[in-house]
Amino acid sequence: ADEQQALATRLSELRDELERRLLAIVPDAVIHGWQGPRAPHISNVSIPGTDSEALLMHLDLAGIACSSGSACSTGAVEPSHVLTAMGVPRELGVAALRFSFGKDSTMEDVEAVTAALPRIVEKVRSLSTVLHR
Repeated sequence: ADEQQALATRLSELRDELERRLLAIVPDAVIHGWQGPRAPHISNVSIPGTDSEALLMHLDLAGIACSSGSACSTGAVEPSHVLTAMGVPRELGVAALRFSFGKDSTMEDVEAVTAALPRIVEKVRSLSTVLHR
């Protein structure tokens, strides 16, 4: 039980550090559920002006694994039903990313995400602006 608590504490520290750094890089990002109790190993964040599938593709190319929690079975990106139930607006729901931490996650993983994110967000936002003119 002590080992599990220590792991939960370490993972929540990584999650919180990712969120702190992410908000410093992308000040208009929205951290979902931050004000309530939540799993220590998951961060769900929306980056306005983007869509999660484009972000995921660029993050994957940078060697960063995360998910969107959306289904693309109809060819249209749909927001997570959980975010929808939480009252998250659709434009934020389709821009949501879910970062998960595990026992092997390190601060270097957080640093890799936050190092890659500014360029990726800028690229996805600029493409989104061009596509929605």
